[in-house]
Amino acid sequence: GTVRIWDVGSGGQLAKCQGHSDWVMGVAVTPNGSLAASGGRDGTLRLWTMSGKEVRKIKHTGEVTCVALAPDGGRVVSGQGKQVLVWDCNTGSSIKGLSKHTGAVRRVAVSSRGDKIVSGSQDMTVMIWDMKGLSHERTLQ
Repeated sequence: GTVRIWDVGSGGQLAKCQGHSDWVMGVAVTPNGSLAASGGRDGTLRLWTMSGKEVRKIKHTGEVTCVALAPDGGRVVSGQGKQVLVWDCNTGSSIKGLSKHTGAVRRVAVSSRGDKIVSGSQDMTVMIWDMKGLSHERTLQ
């Protein structure tokens, strides 16, 4: 799969990010536009500069269904199976796996302040997690 970065104003392509060997399932960009993330069926999460250079490849044990970036670009969150995974963008190291969903995680988001993670699952729940303590706060059904 290929990720393309576009200039919204002009409609022109800024970069073509190649590296995924299968479908790209999710993409995210930091609010300041300095970093992009993509996750795919090939079991990788990739971080990119806006010029299309791959900064980091983070291997997963299964397909990456969704991704979200913290506003400061320090952490990236991914969905894999029933887990929400939190990673350090600078090192590619796993910080923690958050496991409470009973169905596949299909969407993740990080709040604009970077203090909350929100995940949505096929188990028909939305869960809110604390980014600092990496703990479950609330389940919405």
